Amino acid sequence: MPDGKITRRQLFKGASALAGGVAAVGALKHLDAEEVFAGQNLKPTAQIDNPLEYYPDREWEDVYRDQYAYDRSFMYVCSPNDTHACRIQAFVRNGVVTRVEQPYEHQNYSDLYGNKATRAWNPRMCLKGYTFHRREYGPYRLKYPMVRKGWKQWADDGFPSLSDNPELRDTYKFNSRGTDEFVQLPWEEINTYLAQGLQAIAETYSGDDGRRRLEGDGYQPELLEHWGGAGTRTLKFRGGMGLLGVIGKYGLYRFNNMLALLDSRIRGVGPDEAKAGRNWSNYTWHGDQAPGHPFVHGLQTSDMDFNDLRASKLTIQVGKNLIENKMPESHWLNEIIERGARIVVISPEYNPPATKSDYWISVRPGLSDTAIFLGITKRLMEEGWYDEPFVKEFTDFPLLVRTDTLERLKAKDIIPGYVNQDLTRGPSFEIQGLTPEQREIIGDPVVWDQNTNELKAITRDDVGDKITDKNIDPALDWTGKATLVDGSEVEVMTLWEMYKIHLRDYDLDTVEEISGAPKDLVERLTKDIARRFWDPDFIGKPREAYPVSIHYGEGINHYFHATLHNRATYLPLMLIGSMGIRGGGGHTWAGNYKAGNFQGSEWSGPGFKGWINEDPFSPLMDPNAKQTKESVHGYARGEEVGYWAHRDRALVVDTPKFGRKVITGQTHLPTPTKSIWYTNVNLLNNAKWAYELIKNINPKVDMIVTQDIEMTASCEYSDFVLAANTWMEFQALEVTSSCSNPFLQIWGKDGIKPIYDTRDDLRIMTGVAEELAKQTGDNRFTDYWKFALEGREDVYIDRLLDTSTTTNGYTTKDIMDGKYGVRGGALMLFRSYPRVPFWEQVNESIPFLTDTGRLNAYCDIPEAIEHGENFIVHREGPEATPYLPNVIVSSNPYIRPENFGITPAMLQAESLEADVRTIANNILPWSEVKNTVNPLWRDGFRFLCTTPKSRHTVHSQWTVTDWNFIWSSNFGDPYRVDKRSPGVGEWQIHMNPEAARDLEIADGDYVWVDANPADRPYVGWQASDPFYKVARLKLRVKYNPAYPYHFTMMKHASFIATERSVLAHETRADGRALSADTGYQSSFRYGSQQSITRSWLMPMHQTDNLFHKAKAAMNFIFGFEGDNHGLNTVPKETLIKIEVAEAGGLDGVGVWEPATSGFAPANEDDFMRRYLAGDATRVRS
Repeated sequence: MPDGKITRRQLFKGASALAGGVAAVGALKHLDAEEVFAGQNLKPTAQIDNPLEYYPDREWEDVYRDQYAYDRSFMYVCSPNDTHACRIQAFVRNGVVTRVEQPYEHQNYSDLYGNKATRAWNPRMCLKGYTFHRREYGPYRLKYPMVRKGWKQWADDGFPSLSDNPELRDTYKFNSRGTDEFVQLPWEEINTYLAQGLQAIAETYSGDDGRRRLEGDGYQPELLEHWGGAGTRTLKFRGGMGLLGVIGKYGLYRFNNMLALLDSRIRGVGPDEAKAGRNWSNYTWHGDQAPGHPFVHGLQTSDMDFNDLRASKLTIQVGKNLIENKMPESHWLNEIIERGARIVVISPEYNPPATKSDYWISVRPGLSDTAIFLGITKRLMEEGWYDEPFVKEFTDFPLLVRTDTLERLKAKDIIPGYVNQDLTRGPSFEIQGLTPEQREIIGDPVVWDQNTNELKAITRDDVGDKITDKNIDPALDWTGKATLVDGSEVEVMTLWEMYKIHLRDYDLDTVEEISGAPKDLVERLTKDIARRFWDPDFIGKPREAYPVSIHYGEGINHYFHATLHNRATYLPLMLIGSMGIRGGGGHTWAGNYKAGNFQGSEWSGPGFKGWINEDPFSPLMDPNAKQTKESVHGYARGEEVGYWAHRDRALVVDTPKFGRKVITGQTHLPTPTKSIWYTNVNLLNNAKWAYELIKNINPKVDMIVTQDIEMTASCEYSDFVLAANTWMEFQALEVTSSCSNPFLQIWGKDGIKPIYDTRDDLRIMTGVAEELAKQTGDNRFTDYWKFALEGREDVYIDRLLDTSTTTNGYTTKDIMDGKYGVRGGALMLFRSYPRVPFWEQVNESIPFLTDTGRLNAYCDIPEAIEHGENFIVHREGPEATPYLPNVIVSSNPYIRPENFGITPAMLQAESLEADVRTIANNILPWSEVKNTVNPLWRDGFRFLCTTPKSRHTVHSQWTVTDWNFIWSSNFGDPYRVDKRSPGVGEWQIHMNPEAARDLEIADGDYVWVDANPADRPYVGWQASDPFYKVARLKLRVKYNPAYPYHFTMMKHASFIATERSVLAHETRADGRALSADTGYQSSFRYGSQQSITRSWLMPMHQTDNLFHKAKAAMNFIFGFEGDNHGLNTVPKETLIKIEVAEAGGLDGVGVWEPATSGFAPANEDDFMRRYLAGDATRVRS
């Protein structure tokens, strides 16, 4: 070589030859390299002036110099169900996303009026966002559409009725979906089969024959009430998660509304009678919804921008692990510390927020802390530490309640011929959308006016300045007689007086016994809440000087009695007036204000409902047409997924006292489920009674369609698997927003090309619509999607923006052109930045969104009175308690529940069926409750297991993404040295070390975990059933001294064991629980968290009479609305037994090795103990 150099490739080839000894000489000659290498090892380095002169080719350094080089970049939104919607910049090289970054641009977002966001939002992206490319290019991506072989054969055979011929469910493997095969088909054939299936099922279950078949399948007669003869009503659709993509994900709800055309064709009815399917809920299904919020303030959810968190002077984190679960925004909590505010954490375990707190209050798990807030309320009232003007002007404490009926006293009760006061020109009608019919129902409450010493009628508009302008001074302390219109007298009391009686049960000694919280800490918290009334630094200052906030999330909302807990947290805030101000309020952090972000109104238009409920019989074909309420008609009906998860049943109980009793409200009633189609959700994996559904319920479902980006258990147990594009691959524009920040986001079209045979969600749906048009000859199926089929989704987005109160004035073009600071972004049009819930109510004297127009501490609807929850009270759970199941802890004479003949003696004699325990409304004082026993506890089920959100997953997204899988437990191992591990990670149950040792369980052992055998892991299980092996839970124990003795924890969102994954685990040489034909990766060897949980139907989630605001429009409703007032379907109510299954050491021998290191909790060596005591290092004086 003329320059004496060799290439890098020749160097490696020569080096390889050198390993061959003598043969290397020939290799060196071939390379002409003798001159280069000869004698180099004999020359001292000092003689070389420039070593680089003799160094081989340095091209290899370019790998490092160019590692951040890229061809282009694009923005997309990481939009899983974690309420953040983080905008992310992706960098592309050779068509592949090589890395992602957090754009530091949030300070550039602006709105129509020039308001800008703070740069304190930067940066925004968590570890899930950082690893999304590992999902994008990972092994679990769905690569093409598939159909189950047995379902395809059923279709090819002409869809013979499965209800008329139940044996066919075996023939076509509806009874054993988990062992069938999938067939890959082109999208065109998939669309053909889907369109045929929708028509066949709708026809089969329509009319008289449909009724006969549904009754023959054993559905409750109540489930046919909203069926109305339409087979389309048996078709269920679940459109993604709340606004994670309004056009694509929620497009499935629009698709459902379109099926009114199908019903019209099948039954021969017009638009006035046509019915579409049922829209399944989102956040109530995931348990994010705070079910008590509509009871207190009438709004679906109170949550504010995280930016507002740092304004608090005191924040109380109740069962909310903000550090783990709100990773992009958790820095706001740190800013509270920097600003000198106090943080108090209430939780059973010493969790990450507790490490940041001024003090931590440990409580007995199971929402015993409801008693804490009742005790605090009692102390505030006793000490006079309350804001009297606020209490009188904005709460229901001054309103009078009848002691006979327990209902509020209404003006019509005492004034003959009373006519409700005219509110048509007030905020109730003009702003909030109250109707005349609703006005008549809610009536006018009554107060005792201290200025005139007489009863006075007031209206829901009489709040704040409005009531003082009327010169009415409502009394708080008053009891008296009222003469009714029939001449009789009845005792009436202010709610304030009634609460003084009610709270006698919640002195601090009793609170300590109920909750386990030290009473000195409860008293300390009371004083911290009340600083504005005794602390010289705050006395006499306005509410804004000392804002107090209370935050909670799934850790509370998943419990059976979360409604009562939610309501209880508001009591102290109502007394001190810490509502509607910066840094104050009671908020839940698991989502679902999002639908309200695209709020419809009389002045703006239909908003969110305009997209999903456009009338398919007369769609707007002009792209410039203004969408109005006249162009919107909702033919679909909402439904809670929880009824399907409850064995496709409503809550109907055979009671000892009344016989068959229907508890589920009429507005909530489901219909039989014969088809399920969902997108962007691992629905089955989220179900708390998953194995019951697989074994006993889903075999009666004729078609299950999963639309997702990766292989899940839901896919394995589906009939169709539709492979969707990821956020990076969207070929059309998409829009979203968030409930925890003010950012409006639009993205799409400029990402990477789909890497497999996948489609945008909307394209999947429109493909089926095209096929329906072809098969029926009705072009309205395609007219309904005209602009999507033309690639002009911006028409739909513009209509959404134009008709929503919070985006009116924006256009897609302006936002995508970067007019508001960043391309694809803008600020939502809120009244304040940060957004402060109820700012208008408190600062502008606008009514709260309740029947009274006030914050309600009392609920006088019939259901609340019947079930003993008219007052806010502590109740034990129906299962997860050592005491009497579901007991109401009170001696209040104004709580008079109906127990339906289900007595305390019956409940203690044996563990009754779960639905019976659900309505066992017995009332006892704590002095008696503490001497009762739960039969399950007596039978050895003495550990409560809770299943909170995982730090590294989002409702089962990212669960088996390799890095996240490894991070998610203490047993992550990329090398899988122990072949028993199902993958590079595996799930674990946290357990108190002392409790574990008492059961002879070592740290890291595999254990069997069992719950009530009456119905878990599924009803009718037998040990000999092969499916029982799949469903029974086996996992590792991790010692964790942060958890109390009887409290265990297992994160949710794990991937359940399936028939295929168990077969793989037992037959693969490497032991991986990786399904052979689908590529599904389980988090478990056997079972899952759903092996020990079941469905519950809470009565107070199913009322017909609760008055509250609609979630996405400025109007009111009574009773059910999905994601608003409906079943929260993932309550944490389970008691478990734990027993050793296998030793934790390698291959089942000995102790798990890390537990012997001397550094593991409860296994510390002498040095570690000295280190923890602070004695490991000493400083000489």
